[in-house]
Amino acid sequence: MMNMKKILSSGLLILLTAALLFSCKKDISKIGVDIVGENPLEVIYMDTATVLVYSEVIDSLRTDELSAHVVGAIKDPVFGTLNASVYSQFNIKPGNESYSFGENPEIDSVVLYISYANIDLYGDTAYQHDWVVYELGDDLLADSAYYSFQNTRIKNEPLAYASFVPNYDSVEFIEENTVDETYDTSMILNPVKIYLSNEFGNRIISSDTSAFDDDESLSAIFKGIHITTLGQNLPSSGGSLVDLDFQSDGTFIRFYYHNNEEDSMSYDLVVNYNTARFSNFNHYEYGDASPEFRSQVINGNTEDGKELIYLQGLAGVRTVVEFPYLSKMDDYYNYAVNEAKLFIHNQDTESGYTPISSLTLSQRVIIDSVEYQYTVPDASSGENYFNGKYDETEHQYFFRITQYIQDVIQGHTEDSKLRVEIVGSAVHPNRLIGYGYDPMMDESKRVKLQVIYTKIDNDDEDSE
Repeated sequence: MMNMKKILSSGLLILLTAALLFSCKKDISKIGVDIVGENPLEVIYMDTATVLVYSEVIDSLRTDELSAHVVGAIKDPVFGTLNASVYSQFNIKPGNESYSFGENPEIDSVVLYISYANIDLYGDTAYQHDWVVYELGDDLLADSAYYSFQNTRIKNEPLAYASFVPNYDSVEFIEENTVDETYDTSMILNPVKIYLSNEFGNRIISSDTSAFDDDESLSAIFKGIHITTLGQNLPSSGGSLVDLDFQSDGTFIRFYYHNNEEDSMSYDLVVNYNTARFSNFNHYEYGDASPEFRSQVINGNTEDGKELIYLQGLAGVRTVVEFPYLSKMDDYYNYAVNEAKLFIHNQDTESGYTPISSLTLSQRVIIDSVEYQYTVPDASSGENYFNGKYDETEHQYFFRITQYIQDVIQGHTEDSKLRVEIVGSAVHPNRLIGYGYDPMMDESKRVKLQVIYTKIDNDDEDSE
């Protein structure tokens, strides 16, 4: 009977303690410190829990209808070569349905304008891009899912070759008269400008007028374009990647033409939220990555995670974090976690590659034999609590994962492995080389789990 009373008493105390810990508004790291010696609770700090980490390739990433699509090529000395390309439809501009090009239309020029999604260029600002533009041979479907490893058939003959250095200083200033008669100045970044084949243009404008009745009719004569970098133009070092906007009014194909009645006319095909499009990211199986990278990420030597770990956007690399012994605590009911933080330090601070501003954590959940990835429960408390932001002073990230660690200890989650990935990895090419879980170069910057927890002292006198 005494043992039963003891268990019931301990269980009630854990529930009351947990309620106090998670409802109190004081500094979470101080919770319980002021009551040590006044009751049977012992507050303990620990940063020696076993943590194992290793990096692996991301199998696939959905990339259709993104807010931006990355295009370009880069040769990273550690991660190797990356070629980012885009496939996109173009639609009839609203109001231009059932358009007629008149009698004997003839192309003067065809220009593809592509708006930049932002002014962030990743890589060498002086790198010259050498792109090729192809016409699609198969339809893209707006209601279909497309992934980073997919390709769509293209026609053999290119529509254009384009060589340019992104010039973010090339701007226009537009003054608009406002209601109060003051002037507002907006900076407009000039778009990428690529001249397409006149032969292609003449084929389009000479088509039957019914082809321009609606988007479905248009797809019978023009299915869209593919922009990429050919293998012979991939950089031997350096390179850069740019973010392009394929749902902007600033991205369109303009057909400049004349006919028997008019000397100068134009007709636009546009992109919008309904336009099917997706990104392809080719890492060439990391064939020219560094030997240390390939040993861990490609060959699966997870013990290499002692020294270094890797993260890369654009369907690149993620890192697995494992706590192998937390779920094996026999007296788990004696512990209430006040706060748990996971720290990851940036090792590569001098290379010039900008570290990503945010990382995220997910955990594996298996439902009906199907594997899903969900963010850990602590993420629902908001980014200020959960964090994952890069600290430029300390060159580190940390995550507050208190609830997750409590769940692991109590056996409420079957998976004690977390997956660390770059936030927005479908549009952010950034990479990170971090310290591992036992690095010889600087042990103080190891991947570390820092826990403050309350241990309940169950002596027999209290249970009587």
